[in-house]
Amino acid sequence: MAKPFKLQTVLNHRQRLEDIAMQSLAEARARENALLQQIADRRTVLEHLQGEFAERQQAGISVHDLQIYRLSIQRSLSRIKTLEDQAGQLAREVENRRRHLAETCREKKLLEKLKDKHQVEQTCLDNLRETAHLDEVALRIGTPDL
Repeated sequence: MAKPFKLQTVLNHRQRLEDIAMQSLAEARARENALLQQIADRRTVLEHLQGEFAERQQAGISVHDLQIYRLSIQRSLSRIKTLEDQAGQLAREVENRRRHLAETCREKKLLEKLKDKHQVEQTCLDNLRETAHLDEVALRIGTPDL
């Protein structure tokens, strides 16, 4: 009879850690994608604002409107810069979580290989025991009672 794998609890724990790391990476990627979409949206608004400003300048614009447009454009550029900085931080976080997941996977794989080796050894031991038992039975059958 095969002995159970002694480190199965550790392997189960490593699997849970891997699942958590996968979830964490997926969440960070989702936040990164949402932020990148927000940056793209802000850039579209900025381009529209700049285009409108250029048209108004050609048609003639009051000093007050000129200041409002410049201020709006500066605010948009500032907000985009802030979002890009956040995106950079999030990209580093995603990379860190990816590395953590890779390490977690490696640790789990080591235990899985150890478990596979244990199972092969147990199968070999079981086969040896069965062979020994069959040899014993064959000897008993082949030996006449005296």
